[in-house]
Amino acid sequence: MLSFPDSVDVVVIGAGLAGHCAALAAAEAGASVALLEKTGRYGGSSITAGGSFAFSNTEAQRAAGIQDSDELFEQDLHKAANGKCDPQLIRTYLRHQHAAHAWLMERGVEFHKVSLSSSTSVPRTHPTNPKQLMAALHARVEATPGLSWWSGAAATRLMTSQDGGEVTGVTVVRDGVEKKLQAKRGVVITTGGFSRSPRFIEKFAPELATAPAWGGEGNTGDGLIMGWALGADVLDTGYVTGTYGISINHYPDLKSRPGDEPYLRMANYRGAIVVNLDAKRFADESVSYKKLGTLTLAQTNAVAFQVFDQKIMDQSAVAPNINDFKGVLELGMIRKADDLQALAATVGLDGATLEATLKNYNANVASGVDREFGRETLGGGFGKPVEINTPPFYIFPCTTAVLSTYCGLRTDTDARVVNVFGESIAGLYAAGEATGGFHGAGYVSGSALGKAAIFGRIAGRNAAARVAATGRQQ
Repeated sequence: MLSFPDSVDVVVIGAGLAGHCAALAAAEAGASVALLEKTGRYGGSSITAGGSFAFSNTEAQRAAGIQDSDELFEQDLHKAANGKCDPQLIRTYLRHQHAAHAWLMERGVEFHKVSLSSSTSVPRTHPTNPKQLMAALHARVEATPGLSWWSGAAATRLMTSQDGGEVTGVTVVRDGVEKKLQAKRGVVITTGGFSRSPRFIEKFAPELATAPAWGGEGNTGDGLIMGWALGADVLDTGYVTGTYGISINHYPDLKSRPGDEPYLRMANYRGAIVVNLDAKRFADESVSYKKLGTLTLAQTNAVAFQVFDQKIMDQSAVAPNINDFKGVLELGMIRKADDLQALAATVGLDGATLEATLKNYNANVASGVDREFGRETLGGGFGKPVEINTPPFYIFPCTTAVLSTYCGLRTDTDARVVNVFGESIAGLYAAGEATGGFHGAGYVSGSALGKAAIFGRIAGRNAAARVAATGRQQ
């Protein structure tokens, strides 16, 4: 059995997608690597995420007859970010996306049929099964010479040179014992966000304090704290929002239970409408699920219902796709009935009101004008709304949850952490959900996992290639 090392070339903190990509990239570049995970299992938020990657102009898209371009993708990213993103990070993502896609497939990651999701002008979501994704990469970690991974190893502080100008390692607590782990070339922070930290949610997004937290169990802002302590700049904290479309597993009981698993489903991007407890629409269902998340929180009990018919159910795609409606139907989370009155009764809504809501919506679709909320497309400017009139009918109780926080340490295009003076911190890199600057004020579905893979690889490679300055750690 391996003993915990005293030093390696590169230390990666956090064993989610970004951490696995960083560790593998560093090891493949010839560095000795320690991948640390404070919880008892690898995966973080990545293993519970929707599993989708946003890539443009791919062979999978072309095979499906989907016309896309990197330029269109770039426009969508800027639009979703409301102009608050770092253009250089966006361009770096676009330059490296195809290499990252190929790299993942070469390492056993299986991609499924391209689909449409939030804030994309064309179908651009490349789904994976997140458990298969992480299992494939973790098998590579286990098999790669010079790369060791350690669960139950919580990094608590960054070590620096005597003058404080260079990161030289980390302090780690494992099995109740504090250890010093030297990083001869660099440290990569891939600790995820802070969805599980009531302290930081209250600090940055108090309106989400009562929303369920479904992010990785170890996502308590550790990397943010460690970077802050060295003067790292932090971006996008003002744009933390919840994610709409998370299953309420025991509706009408709104409380989660031990062992519950969240299911993210978005039938609205296939044509469903979304109603509240009054059985009335409250939004243009084609807008991003971040905007829908905020609107759902404003509804009574933060409850929403996706309502659709057999035409939309027939578009169900097998898991891990967010369009796997049949899967959650079989789990009892989607309810089914032959008419709208009976459907409403399954979740305690007023049947007459739901009928009236659907009648009005269908009339608007037939006329080509949504006079209530201005819906024009299925989502992101793609597709046309359809009438919901083919029985049987379906209803999915859902809410807004904090899955991820999409903000954090400022990094440059080389994945180096940048301090409040705009200077890179020597020997410190970061990738994934622990970083800010890429998403800005919004989010393109699939770009978070894409960012984790792309910048994780960049961080790992650059850390491995770095020649450390001489200095005694403290």
